[in-house]
Amino acid sequence: MSYFNESGRCIPGEGMRVFGPTPSHYYTLVQPELDYGRILGNAVAAGASFVNFGADQFEAAAGDLLQTIQSDANYAGLLNGVHVPFVLPKEEATHDLGEHLEQVLLPRVKGAFNAAFPESHFKAVLQSDSKLADHVTVAEGSRHQGLIDAARRGPVVGWYFPQAFQEFDVDSQRRQVQALPALKGAQSCLSGGMDVCAALTGVPGLLINEQAYAPILCLAAYEHADPRMVLVLKSYGPHLEFWCMTQMLTKTMKQVSEQWAGGLTVFAEIR
Repeated sequence: MSYFNESGRCIPGEGMRVFGPTPSHYYTLVQPELDYGRILGNAVAAGASFVNFGADQFEAAAGDLLQTIQSDANYAGLLNGVHVPFVLPKEEATHDLGEHLEQVLLPRVKGAFNAAFPESHFKAVLQSDSKLADHVTVAEGSRHQGLIDAARRGPVVGWYFPQAFQEFDVDSQRRQVQALPALKGAQSCLSGGMDVCAALTGVPGLLINEQAYAPILCLAAYEHADPRMVLVLKSYGPHLEFWCMTQMLTKTMKQVSEQWAGGLTVFAEIR
């Protein structure tokens, strides 16, 4: 069976809280050009460091992952949606995810975005005096620890599917990924800080286009110490912004929106 529909969106399981039974597709992304040399070059220019790893190796590893996804009937439908290749260097300083996000990952996104769009701004907004350092952990059941552990060992190549959980609330994104079967030949997880930031470093214009309104990208695999807060990346006109923001509509009800999109990441270590 397929767990993903004709647009690459995960088919909501029982009890999932989504904006509507049928996705509106009002907020969407445009499939970026798969220029592996440029993506790798953007990562290096933004501060990522790789040893004995070039664009040809990146393209080959990414292509192998696509074949792995295509050959698994449970996951093949993912390829109907927008997919962004990314590469992570060996990441040693990941013991504090909030500090790593603040000091390493977001500066890379900012550097790549400013280089590509010098007339636009990138900024980070932390609502309600929220903090990142010592306040961010991996959400239970997200499978994201596997990506972090892989990046601690060495470079990682992956694909980010930013709209796999389009219109799911954050809690449902975390529950739905637990219901997915294992992917044969690769690893998958709910998308978080390292992978989403790597994808936007490589493709800084992902959320900037004149063809459609872009969704808000949830970093749902990262959980803030304040359960009311969520981490997102979003466009504001021609600008790109990171927000640590409230997800509460009322004191007891959390946000569910057609604009919010959670991602699924498929990855493999480079040996």
